[in-house]
Amino acid sequence: MDFAAIKRLVLSELALNKSIRPQRICGFSRQQILNMCQYPERYGTQILKLMDYMYQKSGYMRRLIDYFSNMPKLNYYIDKEITDISFLKVNENTYKKTFIKFASQASKFNLGNNIHDITKRMYLNDACFAFVIETDLDISYFFLDPRYCEIRKIVNGNVYEFAINRSLLSNAYYDTLPSELQNLLEQSKNISLNNLVDIPYENGFCIKYNSNFLHLFPPFFPMIADILLIDEYKDLAKSKAVNDAYKLLVLPVPMKDGEVTMDDTMLTPYVETALNVVQENIGVLPYPGEVKSVEFSSSNSDDRDKVADATTQMYANQGVSEALMSGASSGSELKLSITNDSADIFRIYRMLENWMSLQMKLHKYIYPSYQFVYKILDITIFNEADVINRELKLAQASAPNKERLCAASGISPSAMIGNTVHEGKMFKDIFDLWNPLKSSYTTSASGDKSDDGGRPAMDDGDLSAAGEVTRENDTNDPDNRI
Repeated sequence: MDFAAIKRLVLSELALNKSIRPQRICGFSRQQILNMCQYPERYGTQILKLMDYMYQKSGYMRRLIDYFSNMPKLNYYIDKEITDISFLKVNENTYKKTFIKFASQASKFNLGNNIHDITKRMYLNDACFAFVIETDLDISYFFLDPRYCEIRKIVNGNVYEFAINRSLLSNAYYDTLPSELQNLLEQSKNISLNNLVDIPYENGFCIKYNSNFLHLFPPFFPMIADILLIDEYKDLAKSKAVNDAYKLLVLPVPMKDGEVTMDDTMLTPYVETALNVVQENIGVLPYPGEVKSVEFSSSNSDDRDKVADATTQMYANQGVSEALMSGASSGSELKLSITNDSADIFRIYRMLENWMSLQMKLHKYIYPSYQFVYKILDITIFNEADVINRELKLAQASAPNKERLCAASGISPSAMIGNTVHEGKMFKDIFDLWNPLKSSYTTSASGDKSDDGGRPAMDDGDLSAAGEVTRENDTNDPDNRI
């Protein structure tokens, strides 16, 4: 008997049995991650570490977060609201000056260039913390690691006051902080005895995705457990494929009168020769009888693609259509999914409007009879053309929305005023020289009898037979038609 072949078969089966192991991420099993979903307030730091790891390693997680964070287009305008009847007596020049100052300050915050970083941190960490530094020229945002921050209270709508835990900062991370924040941390050592350093309202930026509780719980964290399940099904599918491909080749051993005629010295080379010419997924076993192969493929007709089923369930659990990531069966399905997801982005816009409202009040932009309101259009990369068409139709109907129309096209209020003055006043003589390209649509008849307007006449050689008859009888003139 070939014990080497039997050993090889047994080892192969043992390897197959052990190939399906429960998946773990950063030392956490799927069950532990499900426990974190039930009690997120107990696992703040571990949850954030897991999300950072999954964003780097998982294509599912990275693709979904990038989809939402790359969707916004922060196109804003400045709304005007009357708060008192005395507005009708406001000096026109004074009103212009205050509006230009407000528009200039709103442009200085430059949220449009940071919107993707803000939304990515909200979907990745649940909240976005930043230290705001303002100079005479611009405003910059230094985004902070949420593991070192703690939300203290709500301030204005969906805007939060937060503090930095000084005791958690490593020397390496401390050195990366801007000098203004380092000075604030140093000054607080004599004031704050519990190591929590409150960030002033004018320097703090904090908005949170889940605004109904204060602890951090990223919106897509439960997805990690579903991803682990998908990986387990992938291992199962791979093991099934290996098992289906495995075969056992039974070699005949000569028999005479019920006795084996070959001893071990003759049988061993016989089996080894067979092992050398077969693939690794084929076992060899000497046995008295006819030559045949034994297959281990599944005969279950109800086998399904468990990986695809688990992937579909994962997106369903997150409230996101799988069609966005792997192809839609219909255009209407895809459009409705995007519309639903866009509402999530519009909710973040409202949070940013609240933060800007607080900042403008802190900068003393408060007037007795009117107020300027920073507004963000409900626009994304998917509905930009629809919003422009809507605003254009309103403008054609004489609605007072020219500023909204410019905002939909990506022109800020300060840029709108600057471009209008630039083209209509400063360089009016130059832009008046611009003329549209001449065509039959933009050029009318000159009044000369020989010029009847329309496109230039074709050469006689280019006319068809019917065209020659038309020119000869001049039937283009209605008076010559019968």
